[in-house]
Amino acid sequence: MSEGPLDEQIRQAFSALTSPPRPQLDDRIRDSIWSRPATTRSLPLPPALAVLVAALLVLALVAAVFEGPAAIRTAGMVGRGLNGTIARALTPARTAATPAHQATATPRATPTPAPTASATASATPAPTEAPTATPAPTPPPPTAPVATLPGFSCDTQTGGGGESTMATARVGAQSGYDRFVIQFSGPVPQFEVTLQSSASFAQGGTPVTLRGGAGIQVVLHNASGAGAYSGPSDVTPAFPEIQEARLISDGQGTVQWGVGLAHAACFHAWVLPSPSRLVVDIAT
Repeated sequence: MSEGPLDEQIRQAFSALTSPPRPQLDDRIRDSIWSRPATTRSLPLPPALAVLVAALLVLALVAAVFEGPAAIRTAGMVGRGLNGTIARALTPARTAATPAHQATATPRATPTPAPTASATASATPAPTEAPTATPAPTPPPPTAPVATLPGFSCDTQTGGGGESTMATARVGAQSGYDRFVIQFSGPVPQFEVTLQSSASFAQGGTPVTLRGGAGIQVVLHNASGAGAYSGPSDVTPAFPEIQEARLISDGQGTVQWGVGLAHAACFHAWVLPSPSRLVVDIAT
């Protein structure tokens, strides 16, 4: 409630309770009580406080009627004191109603500048790079020595003793030697294997020269291939040692083979069964 309506209520109470005998005295009391200008808006008075105000006003007016000018001054003082009392009673409420935006603002904290990238880089030492060790070259694996096969010799070698017919002949390359094989239909007949310094062989009085710089001559006794042998009669494999193998002659129970070699080398002539075979291994 504003001060205007409060004043109007007091005036109405004053008019209802008294009938002033002197109109000029009424004006002076009214001017004395409400002479202070209103500065702020007030809130509604509590009921107990409003009753107290009305009672004080009635007492002041009654005294003024009977006491004259002195009572007027007393009524003015009472009115001013009452006005101050009302103002003090309303002050906490106005303070509590102060808008939140009028509160003192909290000062902002000044941010601390972050260190620059250059300062960080200069303060942090660069890691020392460890020297890269050059791996030592891996030595090549040692070459295994070529095992010397048993029975290898550069002298003439003989064996066998049966009587049969040739079935086939073939050549092959192995680790450390080349191989020449004659296969028979029965027991291996008597053989004679000889190393010679050239690749030339006699065929019915006519020399036959094979490929290579040296040769091995294989002679079979009590053997035959005429009319029954269907295997190869001339082979040129170009192996490390064997350059050519040819059937030189076959007649009257004697068979002759010539083996052309890259160079003179020792050999091993031996017999294998099932099937019967004459095997000549030449060292490479």
